Amino acid sequence: MKFTQFAIVVTLWSGVLGYDYHCSKRSALLLLKRPAYEFSVKMLQRVTQDTDSHFVYSPLSTWLQLTALAEGATGSTLREIWNVTRHHRNKCFKRKLSEILDNLNSELRYESKRKSVMAIDRLIGVKSSYVRAVQKLYGIKVMLLDFSEPTKSADKVNKAIEDGTGAVIDRIVYFDDFIDRMLLMSDANYFRSEWKTPFNPAYTTLQPFYSNQGLKIGEVPMMNQIGYYHYVDVARIKAKVLEIPCASRRISMLIFMPTVKGWIGEIFYSLQNTRLTGIFNMYKKNGLKLINVTMPVFSQQTEIDNLPELVYDMGIKKIFNPDIAEFKSISDYKIYASLMTQVTDIEVNEKGISVETANFLVNNNDTVTDFLVDKPFAYMIVDRLTEFILFAGVYSKPGDV
Repeated sequence: MKFTQFAIVVTLWSGVLGYDYHCSKRSALLLLKRPAYEFSVKMLQRVTQDTDSHFVYSPLSTWLQLTALAEGATGSTLREIWNVTRHHRNKCFKRKLSEILDNLNSELRYESKRKSVMAIDRLIGVKSSYVRAVQKLYGIKVMLLDFSEPTKSADKVNKAIEDGTGAVIDRIVYFDDFIDRMLLMSDANYFRSEWKTPFNPAYTTLQPFYSNQGLKIGEVPMMNQIGYYHYVDVARIKAKVLEIPCASRRISMLIFMPTVKGWIGEIFYSLQNTRLTGIFNMYKKNGLKLINVTMPVFSQQTEIDNLPELVYDMGIKKIFNPDIAEFKSISDYKIYASLMTQVTDIEVNEKGISVETANFLVNNNDTVTDFLVDKPFAYMIVDRLTEFILFAGVYSKPGDV
């Protein structure tokens, strides 16, 4: 009797799972949002420490690189990658992720370019099924090169990066990166902010920039605008968060200003306690506020060439070990990942796609809130639909690029 009851419960539960998680874009997105966000926040914590809290970085790109590697991994190597990325391994869900990424790339075509390259020594007999899967599902270009000619191999990868980023980034690997190696992953990204409502350059002035301790550490051009924005004080992360919409309807920049003195990197640790959904829900609840925004015009380019160390610290270890890495779906030869690197470039200024002048109908009863960004701050470029963190960074050193 007990056995019969148990069987009935299992049958019903399986039916619920099958109904809730049938293969669709919506269900795929529900299953991807949380793991992509958690991975991104953890990587941002490590990158902040490694860059002395001044950088721009695309955590989504690294997440996609690792999931692409997982396509060729087997055994405990695959389990290590999955334990960190938590990507869905069902083929249908992978195809839905590919569709989601294609739609996102289409939305970003005027603002961002990304070129991700996986270079593999062609002498190790790479399986064509793996090449097709990675290029189709993740948009990563697989280049089979002769690593015994390192200069030519480096030139080919750099040419692909240059073409893919419109020459904004023209070099990411060097000839010695190909010596005694067999698989390299290089990723180049750039973002040019195009606001839904541009700032007027006439109001940009040179103003002081301070450390978190209140000491003047330089001067920066500050752009200014008064308008209606989403703005909340999130006690859980000890920061005020302003949303500036970009020209693309789905893309926004979130500015995180700490409300307490201390290390700016603490924001990324605090973000473990919430999700972007929570912040967006607060925006919806509070509505638009009349904000006097004053923030720096700035540009940053960051090269992160020690990604293997950072993901190793997260628990992905075997992929870099030539003796124990398991990539039987890539090649029958012994293969391991030798190098992961990323260069990201961002420019934030007054410009925008829209040529319209901001003519706000200001309610005389509305109180204007000042949002002054004159000390180290964190920022994210996010896709509101997927809640993917496309780019993120910390600005803390005026004059550095």
